[in-house]
Amino acid sequence: MVRDTAHRLAEYLSRRIGDGLRTVVIAADGGYELEYIRDDLSERYTERTLTAAVTDLQVETSFSSPSSDSSPAGERRAVVYYYENAFVLQFPFSEAEQIIISIGTGVGTDLLRFIEDCRRIVDREN
Repeated sequence: MVRDTAHRLAEYLSRRIGDGLRTVVIAADGGYELEYIRDDLSERYTERTLTAAVTDLQVETSFSSPSSDSSPAGERRAVVYYYENAFVLQFPFSEAEQIIISIGTGVGTDLLRFIEDCRRIVDREN
C-alpha cells in the first residue's frame, strides 16, 4: 500500500515539477526503500550516503495524532526541512511508515522567499 502511494506521488511530482523532483523515499522502522531518485543524484549518492540522509531526516517523535488538548496547532501533517539546495518534506503514511520527498529549492520559490525573509529578521536580531 505505501509503495503504491509513493509511486503515485512520484508520478504526480514528475508531471508537476519535472527535474525539480530529487527523490521519493519510503522510510520505515529504521530502514528505507527508494521509490525514485533523479538520474544525476543516483550517480552522486552512494547507498551509504542515502542511508545516512534518510536516518538524519526521520522525525524522532511520532506522527500520530495528538489529542485535541495536546497541541494548539493541531495534528502534525508533515515536516519540512530547508537545505541550501533542497526542500525535504516528510509525510506520515502509517504509524511506522513515512514518505519523504526532496525537491529543488526552485520549485518552492514562494516558501523559500518567506523562509529567507524570516531568517534575515532573525539574523539581524542575533
